Amino acid sequence: MVMNEWGGSRISEEQANAWVAKAQRHTAPLLELAGPVADQATVLPGRVDSTEDWLYGNFMLAWLDPAAEPRRVRHLPSGSFFLELLRAAYAPVLSRRPELAALLEDESRLEMSLTNDVLQIQLRGRELGYSMIRHHALMLFVAALWLDEPRRSQWLDLYDELVTYVDERPAGRPSLDEIAEVETAAFADFTALAARTLVHTEARTLLESQELSHILDYQLYAGVAIGLLWREYRAVPEAEREAWQREQLSDRYLRSDYLEQNWTDHS
Repeated sequence: MVMNEWGGSRISEEQANAWVAKAQRHTAPLLELAGPVADQATVLPGRVDSTEDWLYGNFMLAWLDPAAEPRRVRHLPSGSFFLELLRAAYAPVLSRRPELAALLEDESRLEMSLTNDVLQIQLRGRELGYSMIRHHALMLFVAALWLDEPRRSQWLDLYDELVTYVDERPAGRPSLDEIAEVETAAFADFTALAARTLVHTEARTLLESQELSHILDYQLYAGVAIGLLWREYRAVPEAEREAWQREQLSDRYLRSDYLEQNWTDHS
């Protein structure tokens, strides 16, 4: 077994339990709004220490295990590589907003990785055609709303800045076909390159190479999708936000075209 040398940003059992319990409390009222889409269950975290059982090496920090009883949010022991990957994907925005780089130096994004899955594992969702850029953006957006301040506002600010950055590029926002191609290519690279993320020296070389272009684009566009949801949500009067959440969870989230209008509307 290859030894994982990414020792920083470790996720302790105490942290994981606290985050999942917090998400369970926040998820309960959302499941009521989700109606028939809801699939309520007890959810617990489960750290996976053996690299042989990791889904995509260090590329994916947490994943669902709905077959376990109780259901589990499996997660890596450390989020160091994952945070470095996000730092690379968000580099253009962090260079002009350097104060936001602190978001990748604490535990807030690690928390989101577990808490968003607590919601997702209790929704029926789509069996086919689930986009990790478009559909999964709702899970991560809700997880961002659950963060304590000031991190909540800072993460939402960062996601908003990602939208602005992509829109300001000469090529502008990619088409829906292009983001689908990026997502497919990224998951192929997750599989092909996973073993190289397990040893620190190899992983560092990989982060500094050009081989992660699809994965970095995938992470960038996943962040843009969250930013688009934030722009829609903040425009909704506070008294109407529960209705917005109901519509998202019980209807729109199940559609194959979820977030397509947000993506193509540049107004």
